[in-house]
Amino acid sequence: MHIVVIGGGPGGYGAAFEAARLGAEVTLVERRRLGGTCLNWGCIPTKTILRSARIVADTRDAEAFGLSAAVATVDIPALRARKEGVVDELVGQVEATARRLKVRVVAGTGRLADAHTVSVTGDDGSVETLAADAVILATGSDVFRLPSIDHSLEGVWTSDDAVSISEIPRDIVIIGGGVIGLEFACAYAAFGSVVTVVELMDQVLPGNDRRVVRQTQAALEEMGVTFHLGDAVERVERVGDRMRSTLRSGTVLESGIVMSAVGRVPYSDGAGLTEAGIEFDRRAVKVDEFFRTSQEGVYAVGDLIGGMMLAHVAEEEGVVAARNAVAELKTVGAEAHLESVRYDCIPACVYTFPEVAVVGSSRDSAKERGIDAIQTVAKFAANGKALGEGESDGFVQLVAENGTGRIVGCQIVGPHAVETIHEVAVAMRHDLTVAHLAHTVHAHPTVSEVIRMACAEAAGKCGC
Repeated sequence: MHIVVIGGGPGGYGAAFEAARLGAEVTLVERRRLGGTCLNWGCIPTKTILRSARIVADTRDAEAFGLSAAVATVDIPALRARKEGVVDELVGQVEATARRLKVRVVAGTGRLADAHTVSVTGDDGSVETLAADAVILATGSDVFRLPSIDHSLEGVWTSDDAVSISEIPRDIVIIGGGVIGLEFACAYAAFGSVVTVVELMDQVLPGNDRRVVRQTQAALEEMGVTFHLGDAVERVERVGDRMRSTLRSGTVLESGIVMSAVGRVPYSDGAGLTEAGIEFDRRAVKVDEFFRTSQEGVYAVGDLIGGMMLAHVAEEEGVVAARNAVAELKTVGAEAHLESVRYDCIPACVYTFPEVAVVGSSRDSAKERGIDAIQTVAKFAANGKALGEGESDGFVQLVAENGTGRIVGCQIVGPHAVETIHEVAVAMRHDLTVAHLAHTVHAHPTVSEVIRMACAEAAGKCGC
């Protein structure tokens, strides 16, 4: 049983490693570097940079903690070296896992010739043909480039350019108020840049709960970030050594750098998918709930299929697709037991100051789904650990089904939000109620006590 995986990001290596653990012979094809966008140019370098930014921000606040300290300054070569060191360490770990599991890694661009054949073109032009019993596509995504902006202009960045951390601009205009835009806005504001964010929608973090949006925007405004909401950049030009951005409203913004952070789109260039009969929904590959494409024996996962374009989602999809591929290969002619992914209990996070983490539904979206939902809010201002750490802004907002107490969603803005959200995610995954969490003793003092507070109030409201 030979499975070929095209793409070495979280979806691809997740699939490859799981298939190998299940006994398959696995070949993993990657055109650039194992780890994909997340590890090399996305979430890992971004979070490494944000950690440095947080230290700078903390030194500015030292006096409030009874300390006298000089404000940290940015050593760009050292910061970049640390970021690259973290990335290299993690790439090395992925490579080591591949060796341990005997996954063959082939460097080159993979092309799907047909449902059972993949050709790999190396950098030297050589071509290797791989016969496969099943193929898993995990070619990832690319930054979306606004057609109205000339990205070849000096001074125009994408998120890939931003993580190279070649300079700390005096001022920067960020196009896009989603996760990527806000994380970079937070980092550069902490480093001392004058940051302006332009967002087409009437709120930052489009699609998120209004309370989350208000709290997050207010925190960034306190850091000095300026927002232009419900507006769009229609023209960017270089004037001398400065960038000039003209907005739809007529507002003109000048800055040293313009950064485009308007999201990512599925990437399949050169993979031969259309020619091989793979069906698309616009740019995304169409799959069923088991990650099967329109071609039997070919599966697709991760950013390539759209949906929640997050590294941990891609990895889970890859693992599940691998299980399904192996199950179908082992039960030819019989009905295989196939798995799907529970997207409703997968968290999404924003690593701003304070952090944002959400899972499941807001009250409004729950009601749209026909759920009689109640909502409770517990604030970090009443939490001893948060007060002691000087991070008392924010809240835990819990959404539960009235009567049963089943948890259907949670939104957290505050300290350690990206870690504490998993308590709620586990509860949702196993259909636990607010009473289950309210009756679970939480260590004191911890910020997770706020989750218990919200659950206790919710249990009273829904009578469970």
